[in-house]
Amino acid sequence: MSHASRRLIIGAAGTANSFGTIQSVRDHFGGSVFVVATDINPPELVAASVLADAFVQMPLARSPEFPAALSRLAASYPRSCYLPIHDDELDAAARLAAEARLPAGLELIAPPYETVRLCSDKWKMHEWLGANGLPSPETALATPAAFRQLGHRAILKPREGTASQGVRLIDNEAALMDIDPSRWLVQERLDGPEMTIDVFLSRRTGAFACACREYIEVRSAIATKVRVFNNPFFAKLAEDLARRLPLFGAFIFQVIRDTASGWKITDVNPRVGNGTRGCAALGLNFAAANLADFWGEPTEPLLRPLTGEYYVVRQYADYVTSRPPAG
Repeated sequence: MSHASRRLIIGAAGTANSFGTIQSVRDHFGGSVFVVATDINPPELVAASVLADAFVQMPLARSPEFPAALSRLAASYPRSCYLPIHDDELDAAARLAAEARLPAGLELIAPPYETVRLCSDKWKMHEWLGANGLPSPETALATPAAFRQLGHRAILKPREGTASQGVRLIDNEAALMDIDPSRWLVQERLDGPEMTIDVFLSRRTGAFACACREYIEVRSAIATKVRVFNNPFFAKLAEDLARRLPLFGAFIFQVIRDTASGWKITDVNPRVGNGTRGCAALGLNFAAANLADFWGEPTEPLLRPLTGEYYVVRQYADYVTSRPPAG
């Protein structure tokens, strides 16, 4: 689009997080942003390619080929802002920036590497939450002694991981026989329901906004029925977390109730979630607000105060793509 005034490279375009972000960009910025979608899959297998102006297939962010591929991408689309969304890509991009190896011409829209690493390391985050007076489930490195201390009511989870991968219930010490305690955690078993809090904290003005999403129905790890509301307790918890880290822009964190009905923070993710897009129809466009704030534009129109409660019911749409011509 010749009239586009900005270029935005968005990673992991095949995920719901990225697809929703591109939708939010189109809603608010229209054609003034030239969107380059990237993914490990070819464009014909990525629905977001229909919404983007250009598409580039990339290697896995954790692969040795990623930095060189990112350099080629920066050369092809100079003076671009770069928004990584998948956890591995966030880690890789933030590391490159911290080591002054981010390709010239890219402006990274991501937290500092130390913040990204803190959010990735669930043990370090547990310790940080406790040190800052924020609620975290009882957690320990995965040893038989730690399991016994939890009273035979525990889950086993990787110290680093995404989307609850590898998390499972354990009922006896034998489940820890071949487990490396430096890479795995045991944690008290929480009763639910799980809720996600969408959060925005301005880099420029310190303005804050949030919304709560309670999962009513989940299918194949995707929330299909969600209650959206605001609550003073969660708003204070979210603002304390955001300002103490600090974590600017748009991000999410999860909370679950323990057996005493106290809410505990189980994960902090320095990015939008796959359900964040559902808030946009309610006047809470967190993804677009993140970009507007980064570009020095007002965010108030994108984050209208939420009153009452609403329900987001997700259905699926079909997008027809085509394979680029050979050669």
